[in-house]
Amino acid sequence: MFENFDFRPGVVKWNSYKLSPEDITDIKWLSEDMFMVEYPNGYLVDVGWYGRFSTLNGVFIIHIIKNTEWSNPVFKEEYRSVTDLYEGMKIAIQKVNQLIK
Repeated sequence: MFENFDFRPGVVKWNSYKLSPEDITDIKWLSEDMFMVEYPNGYLVDVGWYGRFSTLNGVFIIHIIKNTEWSNPVFKEEYRSVTDLYEGMKIAIQKVNQLIK
């Protein structure tokens, strides 16, 4: 997931899926804990699936979290398709890079 993205200076800490717009091989294993990148200054970019797995009725959510304050995300956006999720990740990367400067 997101193999072609440049997350520097972040470090990918969790990436258990091969989910892409072209090849959705792991869709049956969607979960709230799909992908995470740690950034300097206490920032995290986190991706999860929230909804019903059996019907695929749900959304992907990208969070940007500062200092593990999950109840107060810096950024939170929902995406209904893998294609939109990938576009959203581009936005999240830009935003977190602005925040860490």
